Amino acid sequence: MSTTQPRDNKTFETKVANLIATTRHLEVPHILVLRRLTLKDPESLKWASERQLDVVFNVLVTKALERMDRDRLNVAREQDYAPLTVAGTPDERDEDRLIVATIADQMLGPMVKTPALHSEHGTSLAKLLSLSPEAAPAKTPREASKNKEPPPLFAAQLGPDSQRMMPSASSRAISAEEDQKPFIDFATLFNDTLCAYSRKILGHFSIKGAVKSGRPPFPMAPEFGACYEDVLRRFILPPMHASRHIQQLGLSYNWAELGGAKLIDIIGSGDHNNPILHNWDLRWGAMRAPKGKKPKPEENPWPLFREDATNSNYDPPTEGDLQLMQDLIRFEAESIGKAWRELCQLHEQEFSPSGRQEQAREGAFRDGLMKWATKLPEHVGEFLAIKAYFMFPAISGGFTRRLLTNFGRTDSERRRAAPFLFAFAQTLPE
Repeated sequence: MSTTQPRDNKTFETKVANLIATTRHLEVPHILVLRRLTLKDPESLKWASERQLDVVFNVLVTKALERMDRDRLNVAREQDYAPLTVAGTPDERDEDRLIVATIADQMLGPMVKTPALHSEHGTSLAKLLSLSPEAAPAKTPREASKNKEPPPLFAAQLGPDSQRMMPSASSRAISAEEDQKPFIDFATLFNDTLCAYSRKILGHFSIKGAVKSGRPPFPMAPEFGACYEDVLRRFILPPMHASRHIQQLGLSYNWAELGGAKLIDIIGSGDHNNPILHNWDLRWGAMRAPKGKKPKPEENPWPLFREDATNSNYDPPTEGDLQLMQDLIRFEAESIGKAWRELCQLHEQEFSPSGRQEQAREGAFRDGLMKWATKLPEHVGEFLAIKAYFMFPAISGGFTRRLLTNFGRTDSERRRAAPFLFAFAQTLPE
């Protein structure tokens, strides 16, 4: 297709929306690398012109700069913005510095401006690019993947051959201990990496060391993590290796050098044409028992879940929780960790400030919980609220029930908006 031919508006808007989602938490250097790769990719010019891509990435860089600490940005300015660029040819680095300087100088000066959004796609582009990570959209259930296996990752995800050997700097990074395990083969690396990242996510929900007793939902139970990993290794991961695209992925990189961080980067690139997430969703979908039929043994993890929940005193997952369990690796561990650290600080400042701390206003902790319940993926805010009950002496059953009223005006609305918190609150003492 020639770059002068008309382009499909819907495809353009979808691609821009994917870019916004992908870069929502990236820093400036990572966005500039993505810009280079996208502009070099002939496939990109099938859905956007170079001018449009320049406009899109200018706005993405603007949003990343706005998320930066102002002092850090001023320090970078004194160094001609070199700290905000990455390795490349002299021309590439000069272009990167010019992009950052043009935007940052406006932000740091007396006038704050945003790059113009003129394009043949008019207001639809402006509307897409106006999406901000600080303004959380209304949550809607994510549709399950269709049963058509996707094509290989597009070039902007894989990167050119010269970039495939570069280690990534993912905000979803797994632990250094996991990443430093000696490389055996791709299948072992694949399984260990996905299990390690799942453990990291569940670790942020775990109530290990709780100061109160009770029967938590499964994500909170410290014992659930081991059971979940057992299910992954027995039911989910082995069949994924039969997929031709997972096999192709195993041949696409030098995994001994890149390690598991590259796999986490691919997972974090989103659902579009993602061979890992597609096959992951298919395997979890196979866990739904056919109506009126007994599930196959290789597709029936429910006895394991029920037995572990009985032995460890937590509420087990059901088929209704399949979407949540398959979405765990889509969560960003760093965002959840940041949320919990902030909540710990707010709890201390409101309920037990130290001598040097100024006491937080009444309701600060509650407002912090509701902020993160809005910003984080569906159910994550509920889990942090339940964890707070178990971990903080000052958070009582009464506080938890009052918090629940913020999720809806009626019991029906609250049950829909926060089903785990609603069910848990009913079990708490006065």
